[in-house]
Amino acid sequence: MFQQLIYFFTNLIQRIFTFIQEFLHPAQTVEFDSGRTVTIRQKIAEGGFSYIYYATSSTDSLQRKYALKRIICNDEDILQTCRKEINVHGQVRGESNVLHLLDYKFVSTSSSSSSQKICYMLFPLLTGGSLRDQVNRRNLLSDDLNQVKAISERRVLVLFKGVLEGVMTLHRAGYAHCDVKLENVLLDTSHITGYNDNNSNNSNSSNNSTAYNVDEEMSFEMTSRVNDLDDGVPILMDFGSARELVVKLVDRKTVLRLTEDAAQYSTISYRAPELFEGGLRHGPLEADVDGKVDVWSCGCLLFGLMYGASPFEMEFRQSGTVRIVECTHLRVLGGKIPQVPARREAVFKYSRQMHDLVEWILTVDRTERPTMEEVYQRVEKMLTRPSVSSSSGSNVSSRLV
Repeated sequence: MFQQLIYFFTNLIQRIFTFIQEFLHPAQTVEFDSGRTVTIRQKIAEGGFSYIYYATSSTDSLQRKYALKRIICNDEDILQTCRKEINVHGQVRGESNVLHLLDYKFVSTSSSSSSQKICYMLFPLLTGGSLRDQVNRRNLLSDDLNQVKAISERRVLVLFKGVLEGVMTLHRAGYAHCDVKLENVLLDTSHITGYNDNNSNNSNSSNNSTAYNVDEEMSFEMTSRVNDLDDGVPILMDFGSARELVVKLVDRKTVLRLTEDAAQYSTISYRAPELFEGGLRHGPLEADVDGKVDVWSCGCLLFGLMYGASPFEMEFRQSGTVRIVECTHLRVLGGKIPQVPARREAVFKYSRQMHDLVEWILTVDRTERPTMEEVYQRVEKMLTRPSVSSSSGSNVSSRLV
């Protein structure tokens, strides 16, 4: 009874405080050209010129929840990046395992000293966190092995398969993501993977109006895989780094553009070796740069799901503890995957096949690296193996050092 009273009064005080805050500082609203209006509630995250807010619907009584991305476009490059990101979302609209853009809007602002544009992008609010949050919740990097809650081999493979499906969706649309990492995969705990929109062929060429008019009342495509995904369905996000899937190395300018874009948009510990300075040559006999850059990043993500971080930003001590290190160009080019000490492997218990899978994906030579489809097929075969989650991980390949 006493605890119930405490809860009641605590909740009452919080409501009163929220009411006072909203009265003194009215929440900002954003009205999209579709007629949808959302109210900004609080900031979730920020980085560079972008901010992510928790927002709710202002035009109905259901108070639908959204994630609102606000980008300050100080120059033409940022503006073009926003338009590119919106276009990529348009190409994968309604597909599974990718984050869906519900609305967007460009707003011009001006003052006595300057003028700029603000880009708003509206997304569903996914409350399952990211794969990075999953790693943190499970204490995969903890030095206290008693605190570690390793992800089972089967669940790692099922989560990884979902990530691959998201990346392959982008590839089919003609784009490489170029920044696949634990932080860029959200978990949809509602088990909703796509919208069925009967007006999916409608397009809008205006740069200042809503890209899509997707309403939450529409029926959703449910996935049959949710029984394997207690942690949620993987949803690939952040398409600001995306570029054309296949790039022909016709001249030095193309090579420089690829390496400069990679340095700006891709995370170094997940970046493919060929995207570093000096990793590419141009000429008619040179192999194209293609979706294999994402294959490499997926390999780093897979290792991160297993042990908590990309293999190129961590080392294991013989005691079994983890040391996070600076990722360098040379470390990536070396392609050495840290050997897991027996003491730590006794907790994680991943099979030889899992280690072989990581090694195979992280082939430094891009011409020898497997394709995304080949990786996907191998993961599917591994998932059909009996007792996939109980295999021993005592044997690792000779390349693991």
